[in-house]
Amino acid sequence: MSRTGCCLVFIGSLFNFCGFSSHLFAHNLVRNGSFEEYFTCPGSYNLAKDGNLAPGWVSANRGTPDLYNACSKGDAGVPTNWAGHSKAYTGKGYSGIYCFTNSGYREYIQTELTAPMKPGGNYYIEFYYKLSSNSKFSIDRIGFFLNDSANRRNDDFVVYSKPTYELVLPTAYTRTTGIWAKCGMEWQAKGGERFLTIGNFSDNKSTRTYQIKFSKAKEAMLNQAAYYFIDDVRVIPLDTPPLEKIPVISGYTEIEVNKTYVLKNIFFEFDRAELVTHSFSELDKWLEVIRARPKWKIELTGHTDERGSDEYNLRLSKQRVENVAAYLIKLNVAANRITTKGEGKSKPLTQGKDEAAHAINRRVEIRFSEK
Repeated sequence: MSRTGCCLVFIGSLFNFCGFSSHLFAHNLVRNGSFEEYFTCPGSYNLAKDGNLAPGWVSANRGTPDLYNACSKGDAGVPTNWAGHSKAYTGKGYSGIYCFTNSGYREYIQTELTAPMKPGGNYYIEFYYKLSSNSKFSIDRIGFFLNDSANRRNDDFVVYSKPTYELVLPTAYTRTTGIWAKCGMEWQAKGGERFLTIGNFSDNKSTRTYQIKFSKAKEAMLNQAAYYFIDDVRVIPLDTPPLEKIPVISGYTEIEVNKTYVLKNIFFEFDRAELVTHSFSELDKWLEVIRARPKWKIELTGHTDERGSDEYNLRLSKQRVENVAAYLIKLNVAANRITTKGEGKSKPLTQGKDEAAHAINRRVEIRFSEK
């Protein structure tokens, strides 16, 4: 039983923030899911045949997946490396795998979860993927496989396990190609699933490809391959019981349904929609409430001050509130719980043309309901 999806994610100041509170990730069953840990700082592409990639990660066949980190003094760095140029989705590291080559060579990454899945338990599984800029080809699919035992194919070709989820795009090249994108799925466990393997489980005949005309590929293999970066792998239990009491947030009255609250200390770049770093700690407080009441629906409303046209302010308020929602979704709040709307400058809290009035009117509001 599953619910799947993939979404385009643009990297801006919203997601470059790496100092998330540790409790926000406490339920992730994947060790080293953002590939920040390493045995030794990677110097170049991986030639080791022992299968070990990084703490918590191994190869699922005889292929040699790669690790990248900003610590590298060689050509396995972040953002620039032998496979292309890319910032990490979050943090300072990511992995890389060949998902297609003309010769049939393939790479996969595999991790053992910190605890097996419980029978009937609901989990959310996701990872982020991005075509390397030096790849000569792009492909139409990527996926993952859950199993109660480890995969270890004794060659470097396709792992013919039926994927738990295979994301198949309409074409091999889309407007999202080369941008970090999320592959996510809600899964009801059979019980005992403990190993997660990521890669392309379809052979070359079944995989659609697109040859990129202006590729900067210099490595011989990249000239005949689709090579993808992988980051932020998560397996999140969704059946966490709600807290008996709603957490108290300093500076607010008791949180109730059907009551509107102005989010304090939420700041945006001037005349832009991106949240600034100082806003995250405030949103993290509200995450405690949101997680304590998993059945509550969340309505977010954005407002601007009076400066600018009606059309411009309406668009800006929508973009800002959508970025607040994106931050919550990034931290595993289900997207179907959240609705957003922008009101522009149509509903000011106070009248005035000075900066104090502008600051009051420039706001994001949150409201909960049990619908």
